[in-house]
Amino acid sequence: MKKRMVKSIKSNLLRICFLNLLGLLLLPGTDVKAQQQPGWDTIKTSQIRFFCSIRDFTGLYIDSTEKAEKEQIRNLPSLQAVTENYEKRIPSYFVGKPIFLQFTLFNDADTASTVYFLPGFYFEDIDLYRYNNQTKELEPAPEYPGEGIFNPNVISKLILQPGETSTYVTKLSFIKTTINTITPTLSFGYFLPTLLSEVQNQRKINTIITFLVCGIMLMMIFYSLAEFYINRNRVFLYYSAYAILLGIMFFFKAFLYKTPTPSNYFFESYFDFMLQAGGTLFYFMFLRKFTQSAVEFPILNKVLLIQQAITISGMLLFTVLHFFSNKFDFQNLTENIVKYAWSACTIFFIIYALITRHHLLTYLAIGHCFLFLGGLLSLFLINSSYRFNHQLASLMNDSLFWYEMGILFELMFFLIALSYKNRLDISTRAREKERLLMEYEKSAIERKMAILAAKQEERNRISADMHDELGSGVTAIRLMSELAKTKMKDHSLPELERISNSANDLISKMNTIIWTMKNSNDSVDNMIAYVRSYAAEFFDNTEIRCAVEYPDNLPSIEMSGEKRRNVFLCIKEALHNTLKHSQATQVKILFKIGPHLVIQIIDNGIGVKETNMREFSNGLTNMRKRMDTIDGHFNIRDENGTTVTLSIPLQ
Repeated sequence: MKKRMVKSIKSNLLRICFLNLLGLLLLPGTDVKAQQQPGWDTIKTSQIRFFCSIRDFTGLYIDSTEKAEKEQIRNLPSLQAVTENYEKRIPSYFVGKPIFLQFTLFNDADTASTVYFLPGFYFEDIDLYRYNNQTKELEPAPEYPGEGIFNPNVISKLILQPGETSTYVTKLSFIKTTINTITPTLSFGYFLPTLLSEVQNQRKINTIITFLVCGIMLMMIFYSLAEFYINRNRVFLYYSAYAILLGIMFFFKAFLYKTPTPSNYFFESYFDFMLQAGGTLFYFMFLRKFTQSAVEFPILNKVLLIQQAITISGMLLFTVLHFFSNKFDFQNLTENIVKYAWSACTIFFIIYALITRHHLLTYLAIGHCFLFLGGLLSLFLINSSYRFNHQLASLMNDSLFWYEMGILFELMFFLIALSYKNRLDISTRAREKERLLMEYEKSAIERKMAILAAKQEERNRISADMHDELGSGVTAIRLMSELAKTKMKDHSLPELERISNSANDLISKMNTIIWTMKNSNDSVDNMIAYVRSYAAEFFDNTEIRCAVEYPDNLPSIEMSGEKRRNVFLCIKEALHNTLKHSQATQVKILFKIGPHLVIQIIDNGIGVKETNMREFSNGLTNMRKRMDTIDGHFNIRDENGTTVTLSIPLQ
């Protein structure tokens, strides 16, 4: 017994596989219209090979009042033809209204025949009625429990006895979507899985493209989340939410295509729009943050805020109409108004970018041009019966395909805009870093200047105190020593002479210190004037004639007190050596101004000899050290006398 059962099952499987293969070769199947005259004539079961479309033999009635009684169903008025457009998309006003299909089937075989009736997609409910030839009444068609291998909301099973003729009326209730179709088809049971598979694979190329778009969206999700993790910038979180919601919508559109399940009904009638609207809402939030419209583009920011409010309001109204109303027209109108508002916002964004000519907005606007064209063409295909006649008609007539292409090109130009913005951010950060560095340097210079000003103020105070307090005291000592010498006349003591000389020397040194400390003397011309005054006084009571030569037009060149003091002390030392050791009768002081201040002290004395070099070697060493301290140069040579050269950089 078991062996016979296994053998029977194997033979049936081989038979089904062979018939399926034969059916694939004969697709799209036998056309009854080729064997019947047009009209709603009787369909013979012998004319069905594997499956056939009975569109031209099926009458259609729309119950606009939604109050059709059983008697009215038995005699359906105003039957109309099922046009080719109904196989692509039915008008939105069909949704929510009972739709009736009527056809007559005759079993011309000598055995009972079983066929399956597929009215189309998508239906919340299918009620099948059959005329009783004996009672002449319309009765519900018998159900066949235990054989429900096919979804009863998609397929009805019809059994006819030999020679039996039956007229069937099917009452259909569409789900709330615009992608419903009416495709009345009859098929034998063994071919039905192949037929359903072929129906679901009609948009195979479209599905592959959709999955590719989903993969690209997935990569953008990973990229956005990584950017958010690294930079903690909410703009990437908004974009990832936008990509996630649209990616989920695209995936289920492809994965659940022509799948008559409650989950797909919910998705097609409600959830797909909520995903699209939610993703678009996050995209508006992303645009506002990405372009910094609140600060940079106030008008654009207001428009985007209005679009956010329209989107949220549309989602709420769409939800209320879906769950609490049967008026699909209003629900569909709400969806279309929201989508047209998005299109209007896209047009405004493009025009605004052209007016402002901002590079970032320009890149985004180019992407929005593609998004607008794709979305507009998608809406056109959804809300009209026009279809392209092309080799790739199934692809080009798919509204989702054009929307996906718009999203894809928008994504490409978004990446270009993101690259441009990253470059701007890098340059902005570099400029900000440079600005902070300059501010730091400026504050450091200001602090140094404040310190120098404080030091100089303290120097001025000390020099004033020295002049007022010490100067007056030393001058008093010198005057009293001179008075004492006068009173003692011939009995003058040598100590009084030393006191007077020391006082004079102290006054000279103190005046030099005061002159050095005062910042009002920090210039080359002031130093030359002071040297000339000092030299004239120094050689006043001697036999040496002193001459000072300098440029006629002295430029205003700053020279710090430290430089002035070291240069003057070197000149003073050179003049002292000239008076004490040179045996000269003339001395000349030359000032030359260029990148360096060059000072030459030239006398006509005996010159510098190795025999007398030791006498003032200590003074020469001090002069060289002083010049090294201020980055200057010291030189002494014998040229018909002694020539001392001092060189000080002025920069």
